Amino acid sequence: MIYKIQNEYLTAEINTRGAELYSLKSKAGVEYIWQRDPQYWSYCAPILFPIVGNLKDKKTFINGVEYHMNTHGFLRNQEFELFHQDDTEISFVNTFNKETLKEFPFKYKVIITYTLNGKVLRTNYKVINENHDELPFNVGGHPAINCPLYPNEEFSDYTITFEKEESFTSPKVESGGTLNFHEPSRRYEGLKELKLDYELFSIDTIVIPRVRSNSVTLLNKENKGIKMEFPRFKSFAIWSPYGKKAPFVCLEPWIGYGDRHDSDYQFSTKDDLVYLKSLEEFNVFYDIEIID
Repeated sequence: MIYKIQNEYLTAEINTRGAELYSLKSKAGVEYIWQRDPQYWSYCAPILFPIVGNLKDKKTFINGVEYHMNTHGFLRNQEFELFHQDDTEISFVNTFNKETLKEFPFKYKVIITYTLNGKVLRTNYKVINENHDELPFNVGGHPAINCPLYPNEEFSDYTITFEKEESFTSPKVESGGTLNFHEPSRRYEGLKELKLDYELFSIDTIVIPRVRSNSVTLLNKENKGIKMEFPRFKSFAIWSPYGKKAPFVCLEPWIGYGDRHDSDYQFSTKDDLVYLKSLEEFNVFYDIEIID
């Protein structure tokens, strides 16, 4: 089911499946979110939980028991319930169930809240531990921004600008989606601006394991586009499906990333796990501000 919130500048639509942002439109009718054409990619802004990226061979061991989970975890395909709604804010909740426990043996509650404030849409993740024991997880965002946004433009008319200079080695993405930090696919020094080009994604995903910036902009030659702010996220990724010339780019704030290619399959050794004590909660958000 699709729900809508709006203010004088923006209208947002959210699907109860995955609590996924389906649309973000300006009053001028500009659609900022990718509209799920399956020939390119059938999602638009999935929520990544309890993993980000891929498990090695799609499996992991938790307390000695083997579990299987697909890319980016199961939450993006879970049905959420409406929790709260007013004109400019809406919340959805998903709680562990028999099916999630088959993939991830922890009891959780996740509340996703979307809030409009001026020309900003905030997406807030609240994770609550419903266990007696600690809850370990990774979490991330994966919004796909239409690029280009306007008629008679090209993908290459857009530039990603970082708040701070970024120096990093992007790990090689192996065939199973694991990350090989021993064979870097690309090295950046003092990166401030990244001019978009489809060839950037010949390495699959640009992964910044420790991002310094708290924000980036994605702007065209007229300085129109979006600003994304993502404080508290440790990593950042940029992706567009290579070889398809897809008219979107994903800007992805992460806490955690895919398994290392030499992973020992133990969930407890995954990078950047968040640990919550019983009944403890964790909040993190990212903002998308339209610049028009």
